[in-house]
Amino acid sequence: MKYKNTAIVVEGGGLRGSYSGGILDILADKEIKFGGAVGTSAGAIHLCSFLSGQIGRNFRVDTIHSKSPRYMSLRNLLFTGDYFAFDYCYKQIPYKIDPFEFDKFTEQCQETEFHVCITDVETGLAEYPRITDYRNEDEMNYIRASASMPILSKIVEIHGKKFLDGGVADSIPFEQMFKKGFERAVVILTRPLGYRKKINKALPLVKLAYRHYPKFVEAVATRHIRYNQALDKLAQLEAEGKVFIFRPSKRIKISDIESNKKKIAELYELGKQDAHTKMPELLKFLEG
Repeated sequence: MKYKNTAIVVEGGGLRGSYSGGILDILADKEIKFGGAVGTSAGAIHLCSFLSGQIGRNFRVDTIHSKSPRYMSLRNLLFTGDYFAFDYCYKQIPYKIDPFEFDKFTEQCQETEFHVCITDVETGLAEYPRITDYRNEDEMNYIRASASMPILSKIVEIHGKKFLDGGVADSIPFEQMFKKGFERAVVILTRPLGYRKKINKALPLVKLAYRHYPKFVEAVATRHIRYNQALDKLAQLEAEGKVFIFRPSKRIKISDIESNKKKIAELYELGKQDAHTKMPELLKFLEG
């Protein structure tokens, strides 16, 4: 069933995104489709497999392929500038190791308007390029840029512009989809109820590393303010019946670059469990 006036919005969070993967796999299994989709960072990555119809693919990437030091490691960061190796993550895995359904993705992106959120390093502002074909080098790099965490990733340059993690400028890009005309949104958060973001502890390092990009530094410094404002706005929209929110029903302590596969699997299973539990409410929301 496709709900063309509803958009799905997926927050980032690195390996915390395994929770989103669990929910998206249940939605895919139920053949629930949306008119629009937008993801930030890991949220953008997980939406790619959702739109390609590949149930379980992100879970395999998070728990099997990520075991390789070629996937993520300090060695990668030291020798390439990327903690998550570009060639392995965006070339080897989708083209050879765990083939991505490129044609199905492109076909679905004709029906579902898919955007990823990225942060312009020079302006500190969010941009939301539309994605229709992963095989297009620019579009693949927009997806890559969305998930390129500060300090742990090189700046991604596309047509002379410089981009990093979309979460810096807009962690939960639901407002963008309302601006595009969607009437309602299903939002997947990766933090439990009651979470409030605090100022980035790595801000001194960010100031040093990006001293030539003061607007980006300012965006990092004020991210927690915008994030908490977004949570407040979402609560309001939820009360008005315009937003349906998934969030972890229990707290599982996990980092953005988590290496404990049991924790990742536990969070994925929690996502599936929460999706099953809330499915009657979701369908009622979607049917309006």
